[in-house]
Amino acid sequence: MKPVPILMKQWLGANERTRVLPGDQWYLKFAASIFPLVQQSPLFKENDYVQKDATVSLCMYFQDVIAQTGGWKTFTESYYALYNTYLPFYRLSDSYIPDEINPEDIAFVLWTLKSHFALYGPDEYTLQDPYDKDLLDLAQEVYKLMDEEFEEAPINEEPSSFLWVMGPDLLDMPSTPLPEITPETKLSKDVEHCLEYSGGKSLLYFATYKELCKFFVEVLKWEDTPSALLPDLQYKKEFVIYANAKGMLIAHNVAAYFCEGHNPMYNAERAAAEGYKLFCRPGTCPFDLIKYGMLKGILPDVQLPFTNGKEVLQKNWDFIARYYLCEYYEGE
Repeated sequence: MKPVPILMKQWLGANERTRVLPGDQWYLKFAASIFPLVQQSPLFKENDYVQKDATVSLCMYFQDVIAQTGGWKTFTESYYALYNTYLPFYRLSDSYIPDEINPEDIAFVLWTLKSHFALYGPDEYTLQDPYDKDLLDLAQEVYKLMDEEFEEAPINEEPSSFLWVMGPDLLDMPSTPLPEITPETKLSKDVEHCLEYSGGKSLLYFATYKELCKFFVEVLKWEDTPSALLPDLQYKKEFVIYANAKGMLIAHNVAAYFCEGHNPMYNAERAAAEGYKLFCRPGTCPFDLIKYGMLKGILPDVQLPFTNGKEVLQKNWDFIARYYLCEYYEGE
């Protein structure tokens, strides 16, 4: 018999409980079958801890599907309520059954294990192609083992932690409509001046801080003193002003990504190479501006940095922004 690689303490900790349930030992023994597949995969070569953590997550997925409770159930129900499908990224065929095990589910669990938002610094996020061959191969191998044991797997009556897939608060955050301007909207003076200057266009573009300051003074009628002209921006460039019903917001170093005829800084190559950072790097750009760009179709070239990254980002941008931007999603 294969040695069990996962200690009961680790399994209980992942489930956020202290009481051992009758089915726990069975899932730990099942982990002994999953663990070699995880060890052999190029996805999890870092160390033994990462391999065990991945094995536990896969077994928790299996446990949740069998019991129809816990973190996996919470995630799929919340995701369906938002997007009218059970998973991001994958086209779910007629053979996909929400209450049973599916290779696409397992692939997504693996994606979450390899995709991390920036916890300590804005550049410390990690990206993973959900269609990576090694990921899909491992998902299929794990699915086969689960399928063989599906009828034998016990039901654990106590639900797993609702946090293990991803924090449900990320899916609970409401997606608010764009702050559209109507004839009844009471606009700030700055927004009125912006729209008069641009001929009604919501986005204005400025290459340098000097150009921006000239606009502040001559068009917005701001006081011409260093302290009044947003001095924190003096070493920035490529500005976008978004004049909207809520007010005027300013972003820097992002103008190259927005494809509009009146934007002289638009650069399709840079948008394709760098634009994904808007969705993954917290604080890079106000979310209302990102949302405006996507809903108006003026960020057509942004793509994640892998082969099919354009399709993945363009079709799943709202989820990706939730996942990586966290409190910056719909944040002020």
